Amino acid sequence: MPNLAHLNGTIFYAYQVCPREAWFYYHRLNPSQEHDLLLLGRLVHEGSYQRARKEIFVDRLLKIDLFRDEMIAEVKKSSRHKEAAKLQLAFYLYYLKHEKGLILSGLLLFPKERKTEKVELKPELEAEIEKLLQEMLPVLTAEKPPPPVKSKFCRTCSFQEMCWG
Repeated sequence: MPNLAHLNGTIFYAYQVCPREAWFYYHRLNPSQEHDLLLLGRLVHEGSYQRARKEIFVDRLLKIDLFRDEMIAEVKKSSRHKEAAKLQLAFYLYYLKHEKGLILSGLLLFPKERKTEKVELKPELEAEIEKLLQEMLPVLTAEKPPPPVKSKFCRTCSFQEMCWG
């Protein structure tokens, strides 16, 4: 298993959307916490699933939103980046399996859309996580961020000024 020091769920998720954004997070260059979409995401997270046990921290790397009955869950404000969210949750399952010896399943929750998706760490998904980790670590540990790449997500990104400002 690759060295996962400093690689958390936020960074793993961000890398799927924009490697440059992930590099900023990895190097602890955080966006303003007052960014509208960050605030909205925080409100959705805090207002959803209030009866379930929330926010379990594992090794200061993983912040698991919900845990119950051998299942962990990740809450997202929308399914816009559903594949990135699925890979983030799979990363959590991978880490828990390899570092803690826990075999769990996962659930993606999109409360505003009333959608859920079950995630199982099957061999194909585990291999995809390992491949992504091998790809990500050289990018994240580089001295400089990858060059900005314009995408449809840039206009709502909390790091927009650092790329295009």
